[in-house]
Amino acid sequence: MHRSLFRLALPAALLGGPLLADTVTLTNGRVIEADRAWFQGSELRYEKNGGVYGLPRSLVLKLEHQGAQEQVADPDIAKARERLRVRDPLGATQLLGRALSRDPQSMAALHALTEAYLALGNLHAARSTAQRAIQFDARNARSRALLGDALAALGDREGAEGEYRRSLALQADPEIERKLSEVAPAPVVPTRGAQFRIRYDGSVNEPMGLAVLASLDTAYGEYSTRLGFHPPDPVMVVLQTEAAFQNPRTPDWAAGINDGTIRVAVRGLDGVTPRLLAVLRHELAHSFVATRTGGNSPTWLQEGISQWLEGGDPAREDAGLAERAREGRLHSLLSLEGPFQGLEEAEVYQAYAESLSAVAHILRKRGEAGLVRLLSALADGLPSEEALPVSLALSYPELQKGWEDYLRSVKSR
Repeated sequence: MHRSLFRLALPAALLGGPLLADTVTLTNGRVIEADRAWFQGSELRYEKNGGVYGLPRSLVLKLEHQGAQEQVADPDIAKARERLRVRDPLGATQLLGRALSRDPQSMAALHALTEAYLALGNLHAARSTAQRAIQFDARNARSRALLGDALAALGDREGAEGEYRRSLALQADPEIERKLSEVAPAPVVPTRGAQFRIRYDGSVNEPMGLAVLASLDTAYGEYSTRLGFHPPDPVMVVLQTEAAFQNPRTPDWAAGINDGTIRVAVRGLDGVTPRLLAVLRHELAHSFVATRTGGNSPTWLQEGISQWLEGGDPAREDAGLAERAREGRLHSLLSLEGPFQGLEEAEVYQAYAESLSAVAHILRKRGEAGLVRLLSALADGLPSEEALPVSLALSYPELQKGWEDYLRSVKSR
């Protein structure tokens, strides 16, 4: 139902609505282009595609009213691209340096500078520049692909493979698929069914591989039924037989980005232990959400759903968070949209707990069907602050307030 509502609103905006005129920059670095935006009390309200949405004012870094005229591209970037076309990367770097001195966060300039460094053979600078672009926007497919190019040129095939997969999870591109095929390690062992493909990073351990696949097969069927969809392509499973299994819920693990591939270290294990089973279920949930939304999912939602499907008690964290809620020390969910690696170690664990608790609140308010509708809205490309009211009839502030109010009523442990 939400899809038809969204599509009905769009023609009206195209035919009679204003041109995108206002730019909202959030404290987490995300940028929203809107028809109109304004502050109202403690909220920022904005209008886009016929709908009106709200966000907490405290999460807005700046609001710019840009008018209806289209901004002119930086002429130095245009000249630099011409220099690249005539194979003068050194000249391009000089022009791009000027462009970046005016706008250090210009994605066009950072991408072109990465290309120039690659052409010059300055691979470490290319890698650094691509990583800088990703710091500004972790969901930019071009930045991921360029970092993959730099890593491939440096001989880091595994790192390049990961970045190419992340790029493809954000945006399909036949050229990136070709590059991925060139860096991906060769031996891939077909499984009994069509759901998985397994690869060994290290020595082959067939008994462990078969046991892992049996566990994943069971979870795959369960998730397909509960979520109403399954990944369109086989899920790649990489068993790291030379790396020791350890508890993955650590700050280092939190920095990872799940691109749909399940990577698990299994050295030291003789079979699927209860802890390994929980990890497999958690990672498969990530694969489901990542492929369904094309990477367009907030980290808190990804981690909350993955912990829930892993088998975690939906309310297990609520008692521990109740005191924080009463003291006003919970994170805003909008601040947890990006990867958790920027948080302090203690805050990482809190972010995981809050993620599961917030998903549990959605389940209480709207049930599993609401969660499925939310994933579907994100799959349609809606940003989270628009997907929430479309699928759950809750704005971000309403979800945050309802969740916090519920936790304040929970007895502390």
